Amino acid sequence: MERTRRDTLLGLVFFCTLAFLLWATVNLTDMSLGQAPPLEVWFADAGGAQVGTNVYVLGKRIGKVGKIDVIYDDERPTTPIRMELLIEEQIPLTDEMKIEVRADGVLGGKLVYIDPGRGVRIAPETELLGNVQRNVFDAFTDLAEGQGPVGSNFNAMVTAIREAALALRDKENTVGALLTTRELYVEVLQTVQSLRSILETIAEGESTFGRLAVDTAMGERVQYLIDNLATASETLTRSEGTVGMLLNDPGTASNVRQIVADVAAMIADARAGKGLVGRLLRDDELADQVGEAIAAFNAVLANANDPEAGLIGAAFADPVTGEHFKIAVANIRDVTDRLTQGEGALGILINDRDVGVRLRRIFTQVSRALEDAREAAPISSFVQVLLGVF
Repeated sequence: MERTRRDTLLGLVFFCTLAFLLWATVNLTDMSLGQAPPLEVWFADAGGAQVGTNVYVLGKRIGKVGKIDVIYDDERPTTPIRMELLIEEQIPLTDEMKIEVRADGVLGGKLVYIDPGRGVRIAPETELLGNVQRNVFDAFTDLAEGQGPVGSNFNAMVTAIREAALALRDKENTVGALLTTRELYVEVLQTVQSLRSILETIAEGESTFGRLAVDTAMGERVQYLIDNLATASETLTRSEGTVGMLLNDPGTASNVRQIVADVAAMIADARAGKGLVGRLLRDDELADQVGEAIAAFNAVLANANDPEAGLIGAAFADPVTGEHFKIAVANIRDVTDRLTQGEGALGILINDRDVGVRLRRIFTQVSRALEDAREAAPISSFVQVLLGVF
């Protein structure tokens, strides 16, 4: 009984171990691959990939390289490498997919990286093309040999530096002449020294720019001027003032245009001989009359300056008459001064209110006496007639 139990336990252990080995063999070797159709990808070169190189999809290990073939065919001169990828599951490839052979770490090794993309799904029979990503050592090799994009750019840069160095030694250009010609160097040195002297003058507060840089009061005045200009520009934009209205007010602009049009019309009328100005410009007879009137006026002015040509000429040109005129004006002024000061009978009458009131009363009494006399005149006449008869 004991032996049977021991044999049964040994058999169970044996078969469990065999099942575990079978599971490990299936899942940890290539026997689990091939559950999905393999992918056939064409490359320009294998890039160091070998059979058994891992295949990753977006960072997930999904298979291995099953076979690598070189197709020596003139129909495929650029992509002669055919690589068969054994994958565990089908990949939804799109027209934006990317398949690359990349370096698996800095120390070496390769992997095949697949990015399905986010575009439109492609048909299963579509030919797949991949490329090889250059590693760091290949990039240094290309850089040293001047090949590839990096090497070509580096070679072009070195060539440009060499051409620039040669140009610096050429006397035909400015920098080359500055480096190789002593006279030009002296001129540049003098220019720099002059600029230094100007800057020192400015720093010491001399000249206008120096005062602007050092003098606070002048700087404030300049700032005040700038502020006024800014205020004026803002006023112009707000249609304030005459110029602002001319710039921004449509009504004022329309009025100005109308004025210009009216002036143009007046000029056109004058050229056509219309109106007084036009007749003066076009009518010869009227022009002669105006000329005669101007000549007569000139004659009058000449007589006014001639002391022998009448009263006006004597008043303007005769010194004796002028002196008499001054005396008369002085006498009139003296009379008016006396009148305003209340001197004399007329001055008292003009300036003394009481005298004026009494004079008004006298005139009133005289007026009443005259009226009484006029009313008594018929009775006196009747008495005189009656007495004369008897």
